[in-house]
Formats: sequence, structure tokens, C-alpha cells
Amino acid sequence: MAVNRRFTIPFLTQDPRDETVACVLSGGGSRASFQLGALDYLYRHDESFSPTVFVGTSAGSIVASVLAQDARRDQQHAYLLRLAELWSGMTTPADMFTPRPWYERLQEEGPGWLTMVNPPRPAPKPRTPLLPFLRQPDQAPDPEARSETAPSPLELALLPDEEVRSEWSLAALSGLAGNVGRLPRIGSDLNTIWQGLERTRSLYRPGPVLGRLLEPETFDPARVRLSGSTLRVAMVALESGELRYMTERGTLVDRQNRPLGNTAHDLTVGVLASCSIPAVFRPVPIGDETYVDGGARENLPAELALNHLGVGRTYVISSQSLGVQRRASMANADLFTVVMRSTEILIDEAGRDELAYAEATGATVVYPELGVHDAMVVHPGLIAINMAYGWFRAAEQHLELDDRAAAQHRRIIDLRIRILDLEQRFLGLESPTSRDLMVLRSAKVELRDAVRGAHTTPLPDGAEQWWTQWERHPEPPTMQPPWMPMPAQG
Repeated sequence: MAVNRRFTIPFLTQDPRDETVACVLSGGGSRASFQLGALDYLYRHDESFSPTVFVGTSAGSIVASVLAQDARRDQQHAYLLRLAELWSGMTTPADMFTPRPWYERLQEEGPGWLTMVNPPRPAPKPRTPLLPFLRQPDQAPDPEARSETAPSPLELALLPDEEVRSEWSLAALSGLAGNVGRLPRIGSDLNTIWQGLERTRSLYRPGPVLGRLLEPETFDPARVRLSGSTLRVAMVALESGELRYMTERGTLVDRQNRPLGNTAHDLTVGVLASCSIPAVFRPVPIGDETYVDGGARENLPAELALNHLGVGRTYVISSQSLGVQRRASMANADLFTVVMRSTEILIDEAGRDELAYAEATGATVVYPELGVHDAMVVHPGLIAINMAYGWFRAAEQHLELDDRAAAQHRRIIDLRIRILDLEQRFLGLESPTSRDLMVLRSAKVELRDAVRGAHTTPLPDGAEQWWTQWERHPEPPTMQPPWMPMPAQG
């Protein structure tokens, strides 16, 4: 996780080379679509964007490694378009995150096991008065009054746990007896799940998109090594807890870019390690250590480029939006939910520090203010919308657009997200009504007008046609857009 650098002063260990441009790419899972859109804009419209130094972590390491295959700007753009095509081709989460068989079995069978062995809950008994040592001797316990009052946080913290007893009933025994034939299979399933967990040490394996990314026309470590580009891919060693980077030659360096031996490793394995989100993907052994996602320490590894690679100008592109989405009350949330929510908040705070540090150095920083989708969400419509959002945010930075233009861009993205939801509802109806069609048509016309209102900004390819077409869906709609006029019959 990032160190708080709000009050540090950037320093340089090498003389900066004015002509050298660096591109830093954060982690973010499937949200790398934002980076692909931002990069597309920069290659098309920012003549100063000619990077030969790339630093990335997690999904950003994939993008960085693909771009580092050539030092020429036009060739980098060609690789980017190929990568964007592959990213846009994903239709389900399994394309990127394929569940392990044991995890699939647990998801399928677990709920049934719980209903079989979990007996009906008895009616709650009146609560015994808590913390009796705080009451006066003449105060008689009043179970009825106390049962209507929730215990205070202090009482919950100091009260010893009650012994947990299994409550059996005829209904529970009947449920087990009715499923006694399933017990041997449940035992077999549990053993399979346990062995799978022990063997794989992860919930998922990389989906088929990884295989397509590793096809020679898309990525070849030899091209990276010979390109003349500088590459640093971030990862974290579990044994030492240290942040490491793999170079374009496959060697390892520390966070100050100091060499850690001369052994060359497979760059493909390094990229895999950089993307190995703990528990989601299996840790990756490299040399005498075992590595996981670089985002465990640096989700936005800008410090290396800014301080230790001697570059003249740095572009920092993060796919992580600032702030976390508000949730409903979590007073009764389970342990796992509390841990995950706390981790989400911690990552957000680290991201704020990393972005603030990059901005303080004068780097060009592009990041989303709106979260289009989560890191493990794979939906072709949301991916396309997030790419467009990356384009708009890059344009805002490059052209130094005012708040009004940024608000117009955000309105377009919000509209497309809403339209995607409306389309999914419309397509799910057996007999859509005229009102359903009217609501969808109204949103489409609003999108048309919003895009026309952003005419002073370079627009992504096909933006003028967004309102005339379906958003992208896992199963492409077969019907013609019903909000558009029927073509004239000739």
C-alpha cells in the first residue's frame, strides 16, 4: 500500500532527460478500459505524448508491456488498438476471472448444505440484563424492558460471549433424515473443495483473454527487450514484503531502481505476477521469492518514474476513481463484509496520496472522477463506456478544459450508463409497452443533444452515432433500434 507522501518533496537521483517521456499506469482490473480510452486520445491528439519509459502495476502492467514493444509512437498506438480490441471482446467476468472448479462447486452446493443443516431459529428469549456490576444493588433486573432496548456499544464490547449450543428439533432431524442419501456426496464434495483450495490457493485463474494477449501478434517479450523502451513492472514479494520491479530484460530492481542481481526471468511471468491479486489469483514464484499483485504496495507506481528513471515529462494514468460509493447501514454486516469494506477504504486513501504526490511533481495526471464499474466487473457495455470516459478525461487534461466542459462529458457518461440499464430492462420484457419505448427514446435523444453540445472537444470515433445504436450487451440485440424511424421502403 502506498506511503503517505503529501508532505514529501520530490527529488531526482538522475539528471532528467528533457526529451524522455514516461507513462505510468495503475492497477484496476477490468477498469483498465479507462486507460485504453485515455491513451487512445493522447496518441491521436497530444503530440507531446511519445513515451519510451513505461511503469505499470497489475492490469496497468499488461498495458505498459504491450506498449513497450516499440519505441515509435505510431507503432505503440497500433498495439494499443489491438489491446483495446481484445478488451472490448470480453463479454462475461469469466473471460478475465475464470472460477476454479472447486470454487464453482462451493458456490453451487454451499447454499443447499446450509439449508439442510441449519434448523429453524427459535423465538428470541428476553435478553438478560447486561453488565450487572454497573447497576445499583436495589435495581431489580427488568428483562422485558431490556429486551426492547439494544445493548450499547460499550456493553457489546465488554460482555463475555455466551456459550453457543446447537439447538436440535424434530424439524431439523427430519431435514437431515430426508437428505441422508446426500451425506456421502457432501463429504466427497467437501474433500474436493478442500483439496482444490490447497492445490490452487486461489479462487480464480486468469481467463481466456490472457491467452489472446500472449499471442505473438499482440505481445512478445523479445520485442520488448529489443525495442529500446524502458519497462518496469511492479510486484510484491510475499517473503520479504518488498516492492520489486521487473525490467524489459527480465531482471529485477528495487523501488529505487537498484539492480537485484543479473538473473533474467521470463517477462511474461513477471506480468502474471504483477496481476496476481491475492486470493483471486495464485501467487507466482520467481527466483527464490513468491510474488503477488504490485498494487499491494503501489497501485499507482509513479514514484519510480518521477524520481529514479531520469525522465523529463511524466504522464500518470490511473483507472481508480477517488472516493468510495456510500453503502447502506453496516451495523449488522458480517465479518467478511466489514474486512472488504475497510480494505476498499484503505485502497481509496492510498490512491488519494499517490495521485496527490504525482500532481505535486507537475506530472500530467488523468484519473476518473466517476466510477463506471468495479475492478472485477466485465460487461461489454460498461467497458465501452469507460473507454469513452478515459478519452474525455484525457482531453480535459490536455486541452485544459473548464469545469463546464468536464460536466458535459460526465453528463454524457452518466446518460450512457442509464441508457444501458434502460436497454437491459427493455430487452428483458416480453411485451414492452409504448411507455417503455418512450422512456428509452427520450434518454437516447437526450444523449444525442449532450454529444452535440460537446462539439468543441475531439470526440471518440462513432460518438455521433451512440444515440442511434444499442449499447453493447453480452448478447447483442437482434432487433433494430425501435426508437429510430423505420427506413423508407423502396
